[in-house]
Amino acid sequence: MNTPINETGTGTTTTTSAPRRGGRISTIFGLIVAAVLVVAFIVFVTQNTEQVQIEFFGLNLDLAQGVALLLAAVVGFLIAVLGAGALRLRSKVRRRRS
Repeated sequence: MNTPINETGTGTTTTTSAPRRGGRISTIFGLIVAAVLVVAFIVFVTQNTEQVQIEFFGLNLDLAQGVALLLAAVVGFLIAVLGAGALRLRSKVRRRRS
């Protein structure tokens, strides 16, 4: 029985697989969705230009209504992500203790 010898002379060979086509399609799809969302955000902000006054913990801001709503959505998203991360970390610590 003859064992093939690779460049290192160890007798083991490695194979490389072709790049997955599905990964490229999902990346393109994600970029298209992101582009559509950016356009939607730009349209939203440009259509909601009425000035609103926001008072929060003594901070007074005069912003366009669209910008204020987007800012509130971003802050809410960050709170949700941080909360989910804290819960995930807590459950991971509990699993390691037991």
